[in-house]
Amino acid sequence: MVSTWGVPQTASWARGDETHPQTPPAQGRVGESLQAQGIEGEQLTVQLLEVQDPADFLFGAAGYRLQDGERAVVVHTEITNRGPIAFASLPDNYLELVTDLGNTVAKAPVSLTSRPPHRIGVQPGETLGGHTVYLLPEDTRVVAVRWSPRPEPDGRTLTWAVDG
Repeated sequence: MVSTWGVPQTASWARGDETHPQTPPAQGRVGESLQAQGIEGEQLTVQLLEVQDPADFLFGAAGYRLQDGERAVVVHTEITNRGPIAFASLPDNYLELVTDLGNTVAKAPVSLTSRPPHRIGVQPGETLGGHTVYLLPEDTRVVAVRWSPRPEPDGRTLTWAVDG
């Protein structure tokens, strides 16, 4: 049963039978900048600059070893804070790869000296870049890179399609 208050048909916001359109998540391609809003209302621009896949050589050159059947991927992103509120999080905290099967791959807990990682925080007016490393099975097909200011994707989530 749908409950309403007030005169019928005059307060659609108060009725439970209407769906409110959500802003679709922003989508782009490698190289493109997308606008986002952080948890605290931060006004951000996130650019996916590069997806290096595979990045096994970079991983090995940093002194790490891949397991048999594993490959490394390095993603380079840049974040600009366009608003007055500081972005206090690690910019790539919830940056993940999306596979052709719809699975996600979280970042690996490593960084490469040749490809510096993100640092915590982006001040108003500041633009900072960083690299994120992923380890995944050799035969996994990556179709997108997804950024979100929180662990669960929502209306603020950004997605870039990856050719490959």
